Amino acid sequence: MNNSHADHDSEFVERSRRAFAASVASLDEAIALRLRQARQRALAEAGRRQPVWRAHPWALPVGAAAVVCAAVIGSLVYSNQDQQMAVPFAAASNNDMAIVLSTDNLDMYADMDFYRWLQAQQQNQNQPAQEPPGNDDNG
Repeated sequence: MNNSHADHDSEFVERSRRAFAASVASLDEAIALRLRQARQRALAEAGRRQPVWRAHPWALPVGAAAVVCAAVIGSLVYSNQDQQMAVPFAAASNNDMAIVLSTDNLDMYADMDFYRWLQAQQQNQNQPAQEPPGNDDNG
């Protein structure tokens, strides 16, 4: 079946060539000359490289947009280079931020009750001893 299809294609190509040759032979000499000149010009144009913006019409707008984006980003970076970066999640009233941002060992915070007790003990030792109420000499 493929052979008959190939035979049919080759027969079609041969008939097309004969029809083309007959139509070219019947052309006027002036028309044939103009056609040959047009063909030569087309072949010469095809051999030359076109600029990118003619070959790809989208290249010029995309390139211009890229330059504008680069200029905007560059100006933003240049204008903000002296400013200190703020921690974006830090709130002024959040007391835990000191813990998060510190470089201390975080295991210490697991035993906070112990450290509170220790602080209370140190404060008790630093306070002068007070006499218990009710042990007056006057009464």
